[in-house]
Amino acid sequence: MNGMTAMLESKVLPIANKLGNQRHLTAIKNGFIATMPMALVGAVVVMFNNVIIGSETLIGMELNKIGFYADTIQPFLDATIAPVFGQMWWGTLALGVIFTIFTISYSLAKTYGDDALSAGVIAVACYLTLLPQAMEGGDWGTIHWTSFGSQAIFAGLITAMFSAEIFCAIKRKGWVIKMPDQVPAMVSKAFSAVIPAFITIFVFATTSTIFLNVIGTSLPVWINEILQQPLMALGQSPISLMLIIMIQQIFWFFGIHGALIVGPALDLMYGPAMAANSEAILIHGTEPVHAITRNFADIYATHGGSGATFGLIIAIFLFSKRKDHKSLAKLSIGPGIFQINEPIIYGMPMVLNPIMAVPFIFGPPLLVLVGWFFTAVIPFAGFMYISPPWVTPPVLVAFLSSGGNIPATILSAATVALSVLMYAPFVLMANAEESVEETAVDYDGSSVTE
Repeated sequence: MNGMTAMLESKVLPIANKLGNQRHLTAIKNGFIATMPMALVGAVVVMFNNVIIGSETLIGMELNKIGFYADTIQPFLDATIAPVFGQMWWGTLALGVIFTIFTISYSLAKTYGDDALSAGVIAVACYLTLLPQAMEGGDWGTIHWTSFGSQAIFAGLITAMFSAEIFCAIKRKGWVIKMPDQVPAMVSKAFSAVIPAFITIFVFATTSTIFLNVIGTSLPVWINEILQQPLMALGQSPISLMLIIMIQQIFWFFGIHGALIVGPALDLMYGPAMAANSEAILIHGTEPVHAITRNFADIYATHGGSGATFGLIIAIFLFSKRKDHKSLAKLSIGPGIFQINEPIIYGMPMVLNPIMAVPFIFGPPLLVLVGWFFTAVIPFAGFMYISPPWVTPPVLVAFLSSGGNIPATILSAATVALSVLMYAPFVLMANAEESVEETAVDYDGSSVTE
């Protein structure tokens, strides 16, 4: 184990540090984090509409068995609350790409120490230039909502990156309008962005014209067909997610926040799948088609946070004889319920812990496989199409993410139980470790207890 630890430390740790500091991955991560309030608002209203408020939902059907509720409350909800929540969804998740374009380009320009606000605005303008001025069969000036939905996620990310790079590169060359010192700083800053903005938007407009008139399709549609759909198909293999989650756990083992490192990859591969499932149910009224979504691992493989440490906490309560571990479990159970596991990771510690390395690194990928098998191979659990807040407790998150699907909730509870069983032998090994540490041998060979 020491040899493997040394090898990983020498080979993997430098790569992890480089990835953690890579400006484009950092920009994607920060960009998605910045949109979290908007995304959570959209997820919450979808959850309410599709789990509680709707008359055809699991909870709604039970409530409508009550005469007063069916005759008075349900019509009121249908006429007032449901439409309001529907508009909130429309202004958040349905058009979500436009927000990520701004926040990612803003974050990338900020890493260069440049005019981040202008970069974000220009990136949005660049994306709009990529869209046709009229949809097929539609009036001039109409833009279909799909240009900002799940099909456009990759195109939006690429636009944000390239527009910010072009804008910042031109500014670094000094191709700017310089105003006299007497001009207010904000006005001077705005004028200095004019030439870089013109060139950046011109590049995207030229590219758009070539695609629309030569290739016969818009660049976002082309990117969706050439890049996004193949990558989504690759992501639906459980091997892909298992590998990403294992890499995440290896980073955590060395004390690096693995979720932040692999987060951009998960967003890219599985964010579109979640959005597509939501659109299938909420807009088209069809069944979702993607078994593995952005929150799949959270629901079935990382209960309580990375490493499925909620299972470890339960295993400590059930099997540990160590007072220090029991005390730590008591302190960690509260945060763990809400997916916060830094207390157990750094208090145990899980970092560079040879005993807990096996379940901590290899347990979550196994749980991914179990969740996928009973979702995609054996169609037991329903697919996910709602993204509740990430602090939603284990098992409950499955119920809400699936729109109240009971089999998915049962499967999530079963994987929690499986995580407890995976950690149990290693908790027992830790008991033996304590008995060895508590016993010492004095200078004449007699056994003493410290």
